[in-house]
Amino acid sequence: MKLTAAIFLVLISAATHGQDSVRFSNVHFFGGVQTAIPSREFREVIDNSFGNLGYGLNLGLVLSPLAEKKPSPILLGIDFGYFTYGNEKQSGTSTSPPLKTTHNVFTWNAMARLKPKYHKGRVIPFADGLLGLKLFNSKTKIDKNVADIIFNTDQREVINNANDTGLNYGLGLGFYTNPKKTVNPGFQLRVLYLWGDEVNYVVRNSVRVDQSGFVTFTTDRANTTMLIVQLNFTALGLKTLVGSY
Repeated sequence: MKLTAAIFLVLISAATHGQDSVRFSNVHFFGGVQTAIPSREFREVIDNSFGNLGYGLNLGLVLSPLAEKKPSPILLGIDFGYFTYGNEKQSGTSTSPPLKTTHNVFTWNAMARLKPKYHKGRVIPFADGLLGLKLFNSKTKIDKNVADIIFNTDQREVINNANDTGLNYGLGLGFYTNPKKTVNPGFQLRVLYLWGDEVNYVVRNSVRVDQSGFVTFTTDRANTTMLIVQLNFTALGLKTLVGSY
């Protein structure tokens, strides 16, 4: 809590006392890699080979509501995220083919960013608020080898696709670098804490296919709150994204 309060004080102070600088940005684009640390309840049911964590990509874009007229300490925009929690394989039997089930999470959020009004120094702190949806997806495919792909193309590949959606909201703190020229890319480190509803998920190794091709599986419910650490590159202007104009 002390760290959070200190960052907010820095933001407010910089936003109100930065008038001696003329540097500011009205566009923030960011994208990169992320690691998700799920709540203890959900980590116990993930059971993957990389520490019961999720790994993936994220993208975001925030714009000033004042456009290019004057600097604003508040930016508004959207944020997207993707995680995979790994997959499991089930050997084929006399009545069903080998199966591969992949567990993924997708997030869509509206976002507001509070930052210093003017850019001073090489590192700029910020705070984000997010509200949106979180989609949990478990997709089961026939685990084909090269021969199957070449000689058995008429066999359907995806045999089950289970989804459940829940509310997603949270807070983020971080900083981004302030390039000497706004046309140059920079870097951003952000830590998010996202609260989430309980959602249904497909229990690992529970998918079954009977002789007639009917698919059954077991579901359970778990809390989806998670801590996310992101490392991104940033663009602080349109010229960085599309070149000089």
